[in-house]
Amino acid sequence: MRTNTLLILDDDSHDASLIAHEAQHLGFEVRVLDDAKLFMDAFLAWKPTHLAIDIVMPSINGIEILKTLAQLDCQSSIILSSGIGSDLLPAAQLVAIEHNLNIRGILYQPFHQHILKNLLTDQVSVDLHARSASDASMQPFTVDAQSIDDAIRNQQFSLFYQPQIELHSGRVIGFEGLLRWQHPTLGIKLPEAFIPVAEKTGQIDQLTQIVIEHGFNFIRSLSNTLTFSLNISAKSIKNHLLTDALVEASQSLEVAPERVILELTETATMQDPDEAQHILSQLRAEGFKLSIDDFGTGYSSMAQLAKLPFTELKIDKSFVTTMETSSKSRKVVASTLKLAESLGLETIAEGVENTLAAIGLRELGCRYGQGYYFARPMDQATATTWLGQWNHQF
Repeated sequence: MRTNTLLILDDDSHDASLIAHEAQHLGFEVRVLDDAKLFMDAFLAWKPTHLAIDIVMPSINGIEILKTLAQLDCQSSIILSSGIGSDLLPAAQLVAIEHNLNIRGILYQPFHQHILKNLLTDQVSVDLHARSASDASMQPFTVDAQSIDDAIRNQQFSLFYQPQIELHSGRVIGFEGLLRWQHPTLGIKLPEAFIPVAEKTGQIDQLTQIVIEHGFNFIRSLSNTLTFSLNISAKSIKNHLLTDALVEASQSLEVAPERVILELTETATMQDPDEAQHILSQLRAEGFKLSIDDFGTGYSSMAQLAKLPFTELKIDKSFVTTMETSSKSRKVVASTLKLAESLGLETIAEGVENTLAAIGLRELGCRYGQGYYFARPMDQATATTWLGQWNHQF
């Protein structure tokens, strides 16, 4: 059996050295490069058993690297890495799998040694001359009640934070908390991979409680003018204990309800409008704010929406990302902003990905924005650092 070898492509010498050190400790031969051409030359000449690729680098297109490896019939086990909060990684992982690459998993920064070790040693024990059909990275990601329970017990669920910006001043007004499942070998999984299952199995309230606890602890450490937004499932709306859980957390963690914004989709509120009105009115009475999430994608009537005690309307990113190229999308955004104004609602647009979108929304009268143009979702430590460095300009 040949020696395990690892070829690293990373433009951050510190991160690369951490990966290299752990791999060498496990008996790997290691080479580190920060140039895409040199990396491909080394790959062809050395034929390493493992690759570690930083998928997000200023001068290198990581997706193209993966596609090129696929064209070369790469048999190496691949670990994808990148900066904290990069939502490109799950997409890159899907691209790699679609091209039949052998993805071991995702390594987020800051690196956790035990995860890196698992990604490397899980492959050491198998035949390195052949791709194993049973390899964990090639298996479908199956979610059931037991796997969710295990993930909760092992604290694999965490919250990433994306800032929300006042468009006319550049001031940060708050953060949205986005739940992620940090799977030890398959990388980060987004909510659409597990929330529907949790709703069916009755575990959604446990996940909501994780979001509440993590988010409230984060926001209490920041300026008391900043808000925290969290998504509420349609199933949770029917749970009368939701209000009690939020009130209890607000009191015990000393976070004023006025700093908390509960985001609900149109569909969630329309499944049982009368029940939704009752629960949402309770929450508003306690001081919590309410946001209509993904507005414009559902089928609710204006009359029904007007009856519910919302304080904010969130414009769906499908309209925001196309408003500069589609006159129809721009008209939808403009009319939505007028509707929100007539109902006395604050407005926030998600999916702000460039300067034109930010300026265009501001000119139309949208007060707040959120999207990759300002920042990707980040873990708590990175979000705190980012906040301290934000210069209010865009």
